[in-house]
Amino acid sequence: MKTPPSAHQPQRLALSAAVLFAFTSLGFASTIELNQPFTPAGQNYSITALQNLTPLTLDGGTALGANTNVNYEFQGGFGVRYTNALDQLTDFGIGLYDASYAPGIQAASTGLSITFNQLVSSHGLSATLGHFGLNEFSTDADPSRVAPTVSIYGIGGLLLGNFSTADIIADNAMSLLTSNDPIAMTDLWKLSLDALIGPNVQVSSFTLGADTHNGSGSLMTVNSDPYYLVSVSGCECAAVPEPGSAFLILSAGLGCLIITRRRSRDLFSAK
Repeated sequence: MKTPPSAHQPQRLALSAAVLFAFTSLGFASTIELNQPFTPAGQNYSITALQNLTPLTLDGGTALGANTNVNYEFQGGFGVRYTNALDQLTDFGIGLYDASYAPGIQAASTGLSITFNQLVSSHGLSATLGHFGLNEFSTDADPSRVAPTVSIYGIGGLLLGNFSTADIIADNAMSLLTSNDPIAMTDLWKLSLDALIGPNVQVSSFTLGADTHNGSGSLMTVNSDPYYLVSVSGCECAAVPEPGSAFLILSAGLGCLIITRRRSRDLFSAK
């Protein structure tokens, strides 16, 4: 996944300028709790904070007691303010806030659900993420640092697939945008959703959560150092076919194929 620095120089400069503008707009404020759900100005999606997510499948989560926050740990990064076991509000990002592996206890993750106000095309669809403290996911992961997992949904909320960090690495879906950015003071990454589900799929939403393994495959046994969402790009509206059309049927079938392919690969890897 390593790319010569010169290849992304214009993109890095543009991203830094955009991040600087966002920081200026926010006035370098301290951590801010946002409305739930929160819609960034001028965007066609909303962000909902979740807690108590089951890692990898990202189910079982609830928005109750959670809110989206911004500027915690680094300016411009969207994270999660969740309610801890003592019923206290706690500022955090996207990560494992309960990494217990005692019998009958499942690790719990905070997360962000990004929901579009209408179907968008997966072509060029990506999320900018930050604060992993890495330059290469597959080799230099810090054992205390979390790694991302994502669930993507299509027409009618159909699950198109759950993708672990291992899946993201295998599909080359994570690329480094900036390393130790002088403005954000963190590393920024592009997570390409089209690399996971293909370029011509209709997407209604996706959920970001924390994996139980970090980028190097190490099992997370402690609460993680979280990551953050910076922005979502390529949210182009998808052409919506007539209800009952053959395209709807094919799209539903594609979702089943993506899930089947993912499960088949997981089963093969387990053998």
